[in-house]
Amino acid sequence: MKKIFKILGLAFLIIILCLVSYSLYLTDFGQKDLISSGILSNEPKKPKLEIPVTYNIGWWSKQKEIDIDSLKIDIVESKLSIFNSKSLIAYNVIGHLKLEKHWKPIIMQVHISERINTDSTINCDRIIEITPIVNDIENNKVKAISDRFEFRNEHIINSNHWGINRIRFVCGQKEHTIELHQLK
Repeated sequence: MKKIFKILGLAFLIIILCLVSYSLYLTDFGQKDLISSGILSNEPKKPKLEIPVTYNIGWWSKQKEIDIDSLKIDIVESKLSIFNSKSLIAYNVIGHLKLEKHWKPIIMQVHISERINTDSTINCDRIIEITPIVNDIENNKVKAISDRFEFRNEHIINSNHWGINRIRFVCGQKEHTIELHQLK
């Protein structure tokens, strides 16, 4: 009987050690906690950014030199449930910049503005505006032509209510609407 208790105790100890080792492995040996590592959370991962994002308006004197050719929105991760209302989307923006003599415009940042739609003629719950911010750098070898750009950023969005959430993205004259389904 004592042998059985010793074997059960040893098996229990091995199971505990395996669980502790596995949790250390999942959290990079204590560098992250279990919730932020996504093990105990339904929230999406941290967004990847090619261009830094700002939510403040600044001195943007070169915005007339940008033309947006394409806007594409992809839902990267959406595990909406009663405990999670966040989704991860990716936005691809393609366009071109008008070059001036001796100056080369570049996309320095992206401004994001989110608002709830109160206009009943527009069939969406929320409007998210994406504005690439143009800045100039001096370059004496630039000729007056147009320069193409493309970038992809990720962004975490929240659903607004239960059921279907229609979110319209606007960048320049381009629009793209997505639907998220918030479940109970």
